[in-house]
Parts: sequence; C-alpha cells; structure tokens
Amino acid sequence: MILDGKKIAEKIRKQLKNNIERRKLIPGLAIILIGKNPNSAIYVKLKQKASKKIGVKCQTFFLNSGCKQKDVLNLIEKLNNDPKTHGIIIQMPLPKRLNPDLLVDSILTSKDVDGFQKKSKFNSPTHQAIIRLIKESKQNLKNRKALILCKSPIFAYPLKNLLEKHSILTSWEVKPSKNICKADILISALGEPNVIKPKMVKKNAIVIDVGYSRIKNKAWGDVGSKMKEKNVFLSPVPGGVGPLTVAYLLRNVYLSARNKK
Repeated sequence: MILDGKKIAEKIRKQLKNNIERRKLIPGLAIILIGKNPNSAIYVKLKQKASKKIGVKCQTFFLNSGCKQKDVLNLIEKLNNDPKTHGIIIQMPLPKRLNPDLLVDSILTSKDVDGFQKKSKFNSPTHQAIIRLIKESKQNLKNRKALILCKSPIFAYPLKNLLEKHSILTSWEVKPSKNICKADILISALGEPNVIKPKMVKKNAIVIDVGYSRIKNKAWGDVGSKMKEKNVFLSPVPGGVGPLTVAYLLRNVYLSARNKK
C-alpha cells in the first residue's frame, strides 16, 4: 500500500486556504537561502509555489556563499522585528564556515516554524509528516517497534520522543543493520539512494522514506523502487514526506499568524 503524502498535503493546503481567507489573514514566511545548492533551490521553489496557492506571502532572501555570519544575524534580527513576518526559515545545508545552531537559535521561538529549536513553539514539519503517514497506514501502533536510520541526532531525538508519545518503541541507528528486519516501522533519512532493499524489510512493515538524492535530474530515495512490489505500507520518494512537510510548514506559519492577530 502506498502512503500518499501528496494527496494528504492537498487536503491540508485546501483547509489552510479556507482558514486564511475566513480569518482575513496575510501570513508571512521569510526564507533565507545562502549559496547556490541546487537541491536547496528546488526546495525553496516548492515552498514558494505552495505558499502562493494558499495566500501565504513568501519572501526569499538570497545571500551569497561568502556572506559573513554577522550579515545573516542582522537579517534575522530585522525579520524578528517585522510584524508582517510570522515565520522564518534558514534553508539547509549551510556553507561549512557558518554555525547553523547559532543562526537558528537567533530566530524568535514564535517564528521558528521549522521547529529546530528546543524551545520552539512548533513541531518539526518533517516529523509531523512522518507521524501522519504512519497513522495513514491505519495499523495498531501500540508497542510496535520503530527504527530510525539517520546520521543526525538533531533529527533523531525529537522524532524518537514523538513516536514514543504514541507508545511506539523506538531506536536509532546511523547505518543499516540486521535490526531492520525486526522493525515494524522503518524511517530512513540517510540520503543514500536505494540503500534499503526489499529483502531487508519484514512483511507488512510501515516504511517511511525521508532520504532524498538527485542523480541526473531525477529524485531518488533511500528505499529501492522494487519495494513497491513487496507487501508493505510505503511512503515513497517523491510524493511522500516531501509535499506533506511543506504543507505542515505552511500550517505552522498560519498558526503563527493566527496567534499574532
């Protein structure tokens, strides 16, 4: 069974558009894009396009890769003080000489719509998307075993906490191991194309592919394309977590604007 994130995202956007119009809001999203990472440019365009469709005013601030950290901090301070800006995101990854933690932590918690800060007012849109897709399987989740595959503790620990709130027993590993075959729920965010093969996954498992790579202008996930032939609940790339993450990001911006009114 395919867990269709694109279809769910469309429903969320429609509801957001109606709420924005009914409340006569103009939610403002500011995106800071540093450098010329091609994948980042694609993500930003998707966010711009989705914003326009539902009535969110999206401004993108382009900074060259040689910009100083002080310049980024000054821009964030300006946006923090702008009452028409309800959400601020810094498109990752950043040039290595910049400190992502310092920059993210300089955003007001009420405007951290990416949910990166520990004291953010919002949950991560990606984590919200993952939870929604798992629930879409309509399976009994209590005491099921989940395995998160990713290299970042910043991604893993908040997601682990969210899953455990749903009584899901969760572990985290940085690379594939024999434990994959024991997982009732597999969440892979390694960014390594086709690293997860059908034979590695148990029957009827819930497989959420968060990995993303581009090879010859084509999107690839961590999960091999043959996984669709296996009896699992699969959220694929593209069309799974990606569009749903954008929808939840815009929902966070809407909530921020609603709370400020």
